[in-house]
Amino acid sequence: MPNETTARPQQVARPFVAPAGSNAAITFVTVALLVGLVYLANTGDLVTALVTVGVALYVALLSVLGSTRLGILTLAGAFFTAPAYKGLAPEGATITPTDALLVVGFALLLPEMLRGRLKLPLTYIVGIVIVFAFGMVATLRSERSLESAFALVFWLIVMIAFPIAILLWRPSRTVIRGLAWTYVLGHMASWAGGILTGGITAQGRHFGMTNHPNYFAEAAIMAIALLIFLFFEYQHWVMRTVILGFAGLTGISILLSGSRGATIVVAVLVVMIPIVERSAITGFFYAVCGATLVAALPFVLRLTGDTSAIDRLLGGGSASGSDQARTAGLESGVDRFWASPFFGDGLIDLFDIHNNVLQVAVGVGIFGLFGFLLVMFAFARPLFGASPYRRLCYTVWGYMGWGLLIPSLYDRTLWIPMCLAAICWLSADDQDGTTEATPAAAATTEPPKTMARN
Repeated sequence: MPNETTARPQQVARPFVAPAGSNAAITFVTVALLVGLVYLANTGDLVTALVTVGVALYVALLSVLGSTRLGILTLAGAFFTAPAYKGLAPEGATITPTDALLVVGFALLLPEMLRGRLKLPLTYIVGIVIVFAFGMVATLRSERSLESAFALVFWLIVMIAFPIAILLWRPSRTVIRGLAWTYVLGHMASWAGGILTGGITAQGRHFGMTNHPNYFAEAAIMAIALLIFLFFEYQHWVMRTVILGFAGLTGISILLSGSRGATIVVAVLVVMIPIVERSAITGFFYAVCGATLVAALPFVLRLTGDTSAIDRLLGGGSASGSDQARTAGLESGVDRFWASPFFGDGLIDLFDIHNNVLQVAVGVGIFGLFGFLLVMFAFARPLFGASPYRRLCYTVWGYMGWGLLIPSLYDRTLWIPMCLAAICWLSADDQDGTTEATPAAAATTEPPKTMARN
């Protein structure tokens, strides 16, 4: 047969159609920009004008990126600012910029979250119910019920809203890695910003862009825990070397913070790794690192001076004063607990009690403490399970260790990275949707079968 060609139908170019709602968004952005500039010209109030322009640009990004992408970027902003959120908030403010980023980020992800299914461990549910019930009883019995209720709301938000939002959203593995990296970089930025702006006490303790060396140190604990997770996420030696470099810098930041508690907690986390991973090679590697650190200890002490965490562990610097304040707070907490051991004294005036367990016992009683321990058990147990995200639970163990030394019941520096560990509660089938297929897995996937014609 002669060669024949079939003429293709002529394609008509489609006119460009703007995304739905984009015209309204552009109009809003234009008007907001004009309002901000006019307001600046008439009043000279630069802050209000910048806020107006910022909102306008944010809406413009929403029309370009869509709610899901912008929601992820907004949450990344929350993770980036979480290490220093106390120092970034105006003095005396209860709601911080980090809190606002969390609310806006999850609000933008609400369409994704509404499609999710919620599965919670029974121990977590029982623990939350107990904490809520006895928290309400303690609040109603307290002489300062309003203050106690406010603290209870914040405590329940970090224990309930954060983890449930993560479970309903079910971020992909790439997003989880990105959020972990964002937190680590946020701690590094806080440290650098503190050095540039004088974030060092008169005694020489670094506190970054936070407002206390202990807050700077607790961010470093979470950064170390996330770096442990990231170390096992990558197999290439280059990425692992980079992660070890960040871990070394974070360790130095802990030493310069002068926090003895953070030094002990990180040491325990490092010791846990070969036990949890059940790897002789990993154990040998950390033994070599430990021997190297011991050999370098005299140099480290000279480098960090007499305000480092190691020197304070040996009783130097301001260690004695801190010990006296901690002892006085614990004695006062024990007296308050025995005054009302079953129903608590309300979640008020707990800051001087440098122990989360005693804080909870004082605030909501022994039964409320039991509920809190159930919640912590639900968060911590997956580290020894089979979830591919189980190493995120190192953050939980870091929180529990730190909480024995420093008051941190609803500290967002700790709870924001910890909430990622809730993804471990998903079953194996549910977690398949949070991981991307690897090239090897894609290559072994069989193509769909087609029925042969008769």
